[in-house]
Amino acid sequence: MNTFQSCDIGLGEPIYESICVDPKCSFYWHCHDFPHEIARWNYHPEYELHLIRESCGNYFVGDYMGRFQAGNLVLIGPNVPHAWYSDIEHDWELIEGRDVVLQFSGGWIENMVALCPELRCLIPLLKDASRGVEFCGQESEECARMLIEMEGYDDSARLLTMLTILRRLSRSQYILLASPEYDATEQGAATEMVDAALCHIHNHFNEELKMSSLASSFGMTPSSFSRFFKNATGDTFVAFVRRIRIIHACRLLVESDHSIAEICFMVGFNNLSNFNRHFRTLKGMTPREYQHSVREIK
Repeated sequence: MNTFQSCDIGLGEPIYESICVDPKCSFYWHCHDFPHEIARWNYHPEYELHLIRESCGNYFVGDYMGRFQAGNLVLIGPNVPHAWYSDIEHDWELIEGRDVVLQFSGGWIENMVALCPELRCLIPLLKDASRGVEFCGQESEECARMLIEMEGYDDSARLLTMLTILRRLSRSQYILLASPEYDATEQGAATEMVDAALCHIHNHFNEELKMSSLASSFGMTPSSFSRFFKNATGDTFVAFVRRIRIIHACRLLVESDHSIAEICFMVGFNNLSNFNRHFRTLKGMTPREYQHSVREIK
């Protein structure tokens, strides 16, 4: 199992990403590495189409958590907090050009739809983006390729390509990420502290994690940290850690030859019966049933 990138924990102001769009452009296309100062738990009022070109790891959109790999393509609505944390073995490791990002304002796309009725096909997708959507299938792969190729286009070609991508994605297969109850406007949790907490859990999920120790590192009491964490993620600290461990267990059940008992301890559980019980609660089946069902599909 990989070890993960280190992340300093500290207090700070809310991480609000300010998107500076060139006045002569309708949207912002950019590419960045990981780690990077903007590759963290953040939010902004713009829509964001986000592609991961390299690596795998954990990602968070609102109250959703999941595993990503190269090709992960997600559309995120305004003010929905999000972050992708790659699994890396050394602090100095750099994943060049990991992220390709396209950001545009809600007002601009709404005006485009109002001006061009042909674009009304985008409305359901834009509405669903309030929960974050992950695209899948061949259409997603084609749109990811087009998104990357935009780097070499002039401004007008970029605009036409962007609208083509959104149109194709609006008709593609996708899944909703955050829960129906999630409301980004009520979270008020896009803070440096959230980024540090999520990063710490990502790095140490398979170790003993005590909420009291994490709370102390933030200068908070366990009860105040518990309230803060639930407001930030929509889940209790214990339930959140349990979910991320189960996510990693699912990966190991499919990709490794380890026994179920070995996987139980590898992801941080210290009791096999508890692991089986929590796995069934979250996945609706036992670890062995999950393993068989996924391998049969493959």
